[in-house]
Amino acid sequence: MQLGNKMIFIEYNSPLKTGETMKITLRISNSFGFVNDAKVMFNRFGEAPGGEKNCYLAYNADFSTSTKSVFDGIITFDSPGYRSFYIELKLNNQAKKIEYNSQTEELVIVDSFGFNFFEQFVYLSSFKTPNWVKGGIMYQIYVDTFCAENIPEYLKEKIVSWDSYPKWRADEDGEYRNNQWYGGNLRGIIKMLPYIKSLGTTVIYLTPVFKSPSSNRYDIEDYEKIDELLGTWEDYAELSEKASKMGIKIVQDQVFNHSSSENMLLKENQEMYDWEIPYTKPKCWWGYQNLVEFNKYNNAYFEYFTKVIKIYLKYMKGFRLDVADNLPDHVLKYIRSISNGTYLLGEVWKNAITGEHRAFLEGDELDGVMNYQFGNAIHRYIRWGNPKNFKDIVGNICNLYPPEALDVSPIFLSSHDTPRILNILVGDFMKESLEFENIWDMEKDSYWYDGEKFNTDRFRTWEFENDVIPEEKLELGQKLKKLAVFLQYTMPGLPSIFAGEEVGTTGYKDPFNRKPFPKDINKDLYEFYVKIGEFRMQNRRTFSSSKNFKILEISNKKIIYKRGRFIFIVNITPKEIFIKHNLRKSVFVVSPEAVKKSYMLPAYSAVAIKF
Repeated sequence: MQLGNKMIFIEYNSPLKTGETMKITLRISNSFGFVNDAKVMFNRFGEAPGGEKNCYLAYNADFSTSTKSVFDGIITFDSPGYRSFYIELKLNNQAKKIEYNSQTEELVIVDSFGFNFFEQFVYLSSFKTPNWVKGGIMYQIYVDTFCAENIPEYLKEKIVSWDSYPKWRADEDGEYRNNQWYGGNLRGIIKMLPYIKSLGTTVIYLTPVFKSPSSNRYDIEDYEKIDELLGTWEDYAELSEKASKMGIKIVQDQVFNHSSSENMLLKENQEMYDWEIPYTKPKCWWGYQNLVEFNKYNNAYFEYFTKVIKIYLKYMKGFRLDVADNLPDHVLKYIRSISNGTYLLGEVWKNAITGEHRAFLEGDELDGVMNYQFGNAIHRYIRWGNPKNFKDIVGNICNLYPPEALDVSPIFLSSHDTPRILNILVGDFMKESLEFENIWDMEKDSYWYDGEKFNTDRFRTWEFENDVIPEEKLELGQKLKKLAVFLQYTMPGLPSIFAGEEVGTTGYKDPFNRKPFPKDINKDLYEFYVKIGEFRMQNRRTFSSSKNFKILEISNKKIIYKRGRFIFIVNITPKEIFIKHNLRKSVFVVSPEAVKKSYMLPAYSAVAIKF
């Protein structure tokens, strides 16, 4: 990590393994005066500054000159976790501090203690993540609306036509329920495997498949049975085997935080659950009466899921842990300890290090997280061109996430929980400011509220009325989407395609983003996904390590970054711009026009150049 300018410069290595030497270098202009003492003050989260340990910086005469003084120090940490630090020094015999001001992106000398720290993360030296995930491509399938094949006659009366519009209004009692089924099933996914592979897919992430009373199946009624609408364990085994032969592994959504209120465990194994009134009124997740929470501190919980996980390991190569931030650390550690090296992906929306200061990525819990953070950075940059937002998000993640974790954390530009990419890039009510956790936090707009109460009907009615993107916005949206996908495929981690994105599916939030996979596809968009998938897989080794990523230049017009022997350039403006690199040497372009002129990159275009 390098921060500073000609006046003050600090370099240190982060993230760091336990036992690994952290080297810290301070370079300071002699115009400030004479420095006769310098030390680095570390602290753990929640502790007083300098509360953990400190590191003295020694004067380095070999690199100091008449205009600058250089100080070096080294330190190691034996335990994992997040640290922050500042540099304390005596300048002209006066006590001063050097801090990092993230707002101005400058190093500053202050008289008293402030709140602008440098950041460091230490992870276990034993932390290893599955190599088969790295450099790959993930394809997320919302099972009910992907593909229906060979539906038994007795189940057909339960489903609606594939061409039916999603049910979005409340039921007669005012509740909004996911109780409309399209019949997508495991046989349908098996049928579509060649298509999925055409996108370069190496990982399929399936939303829940177990017996549930809703179409989204996050309210599981029986953890040991495949939902009858989806098929059987035999179908799952066939899917896993056939996918494996194509070089694709299955990651299954797992809901270990709560179950359906209709789950028989609520009566048969009551110790497994959390109760507001013992054995009378269960605790419900976020107040949803159909989602009852488990007691994650009771042995009955661990005994049951130990048995269940042993079943799952016969069929699945990875688990996506739903609401992982609601699972205590001891649960995540336990799941990892019994999962035999299974890929563990956590649903964590915030920065997984500083968001809630949890131990997710210390090395004995999750392998990686759903990297919505990079998705936010990409969307906000492509739509509004604010380089600071992009640098703040991406720089912070790269500075803190262990490479082992970042390499296996998929980048989500959309999912079953967010609007589709086109809606995010050209739709209304998206949020540019980082005070909103996500660009798609459209529900937080005051427009939807009656006083303090959120008006769900107003929100869903607006989504319905604006479901079709106007033609005048659609053309721009398609151009911006290709740029966003280009960044997604070439930044650290692996891209995750939410099924339908590659063929032009649109929609705001649930249920509009979960429409059935379309019969009429956008062939231009599909071909683009195929080509960029081919480019990624041909250079998989380059994209397997985040250590080779570096932003070279970023402005409100373009971003230039490198990975290994590749330079990537993205023009986010409606005008062509001058580029110092010869575009005719490009090995991948977003559009053919990108190489017509050697040094002028066309509007809304991107290239990859190998050097």
